[in-house]
Amino acid sequence: MTVSHGRFLLVSGILLCISGCSAASYRDWADKDVSRLIRDRQTRTLGYQVPVPPEELSTTRPASRAFARLPLTESPTVKVEPLRRSAAFLKREAPGPVAPQPGERSIVTTVPANIDFVRRFNRATLLLGPDAEAANLISLGLFESISYGVRNSRDYQDQAEALYLSALNVTLQRHLFSPRPTAGIAARYNGAQADGAYRAAYTVTADAGVRQQLPYGGQIEAGMLVDLVNALNDNVVGGESAQASLSASIPLLRGAGFINLENLIQSERDLVYAVRSFEIYRRTFVVDIASSYFRLLARQQQLRNRAARYNSLIELTTRTRALFATGRITALEVQRSEQELLQAEDEVNVAVESFQNELDRFKLQIGMPVIQQVRVVAVSVEVDPSALELPNVQELANRYRLELQTARDRVDDSRRGVDNAKNGLLPNLDLTARAQINNTTGEPSVNLNSDTMTYTGGVRLDLPIDRLPERNVYRRALISQTRSIRDLDDLQELVRSDVRRAIRAIRAARATVQLQAKGIEIARARLENANESLLSGRTTDSRNVVEAQSSLLLAQDRLDQANANLQIQILQFLRDTGLLRLDPASNEIGTLMLER
Repeated sequence: MTVSHGRFLLVSGILLCISGCSAASYRDWADKDVSRLIRDRQTRTLGYQVPVPPEELSTTRPASRAFARLPLTESPTVKVEPLRRSAAFLKREAPGPVAPQPGERSIVTTVPANIDFVRRFNRATLLLGPDAEAANLISLGLFESISYGVRNSRDYQDQAEALYLSALNVTLQRHLFSPRPTAGIAARYNGAQADGAYRAAYTVTADAGVRQQLPYGGQIEAGMLVDLVNALNDNVVGGESAQASLSASIPLLRGAGFINLENLIQSERDLVYAVRSFEIYRRTFVVDIASSYFRLLARQQQLRNRAARYNSLIELTTRTRALFATGRITALEVQRSEQELLQAEDEVNVAVESFQNELDRFKLQIGMPVIQQVRVVAVSVEVDPSALELPNVQELANRYRLELQTARDRVDDSRRGVDNAKNGLLPNLDLTARAQINNTTGEPSVNLNSDTMTYTGGVRLDLPIDRLPERNVYRRALISQTRSIRDLDDLQELVRSDVRRAIRAIRAARATVQLQAKGIEIARARLENANESLLSGRTTDSRNVVEAQSSLLLAQDRLDQANANLQIQILQFLRDTGLLRLDPASNEIGTLMLER
């Protein structure tokens, strides 16, 4: 073999490795294996598949600041003036007249009807906040909010990646029990100088092999090694040497049997647990978004209620001024209505701020930029009442709650752990074997000669003299088994409590809705009577009108909160009983189809 030939083999091997080992190809390879695994486990575990695409990020080389031992911390450089205590609060204006003087039939009001405020408070302001642009508007109902959150929520992506990592671990454990080829090429230059004679040689070493871990313990390995030597300056004799070998190591006691498959078995089971956990998270995620959505609708309706009350107080203020001008009521009634008008305007401003703050929190929850303009569209959840009045709801929860299924499986894991720990108490008894064959000296490397074969075999026994660490592992396994059983019992009781609480919460929410609806009817009737009494002159006191309006507003707020709470309790009931289902394609909410 010539020097150029050896160099050609070396360069070819390096180029072949580089061409097939790019980072992108490894990523795509992992995604393909993991996606296939997750789809299979979801189908077997849940009966349907949920896409779990890993987030694609552009790979950017780290900047120089990434290698700095002390990252730069930005500090403000602008001089800040110190805060000083103001004495303005000590100044008080001299009190003025609080009512018209005797004989005056007109009143100079300090609270005119804020017409500009009313015009500014239009539907766009109510739904979108100030300075909304229709071109960038997104309308979100309940299901649109859920779908948007699934696509954009950062926390949702974290949970999906956790499932991906569980599947990735399975691919590794499976790979360890498959034939694993190895290959390598090495080049070495040898030179020496003695007595004025220069000697040098160029050596290329190629090796290839395959090893496989055996299912019930031990591993087997086969390999081939070839040395290609070329002399330089005709000072070293060129030659080739090759050897092929086969070796095996098999445990017979400790480390033999299913314990050798523990990592593979546990990784496969952990993937099922991860699929369940991800589904539990999805259901909780939907319930949380729906809860925030319904609370947001309640805030929105409270804003409308306060706007309506503000408009009513404008009418009341105008009416009391007219009645005062005709001498039918006192100035005190005008001032009361004006004061209530001021309070109502402030309540509207506070409600606008509260709604917009709630809306920003909702945007953060679903992964939406807070500057995005949104119109919230009211949607209610309709559920068949028979689904909420199941006689065997406790048994259904015990059957369908994924947490309970995983807890029962973890008890089996702990029992398997005890059995594995027992195996660790056994003595080591290992069987080893090796066979090797070489080529004859001076012959090409491909001419392996069976006459050069050598083989060895043996058995080694290590007596269990020191087993303190293994004893502790066994005792921990027993304790872990007991704990897993207790955890299952605790979780079963917790599920029973969740179901009972969910049933009581729905009943209470329904009763509250009915009571608040009646309260609104009474408040409206009371307001109509108060207005009629003031207009007809049967009373000169506007307090009844103001109090009736406040009562109506309070009843409306309570009804809105009760409706939102009822919707939330229904979803929580379905989740806590294990009956909540999500459409994999549209992420819509559904219930389990029960067999009758």
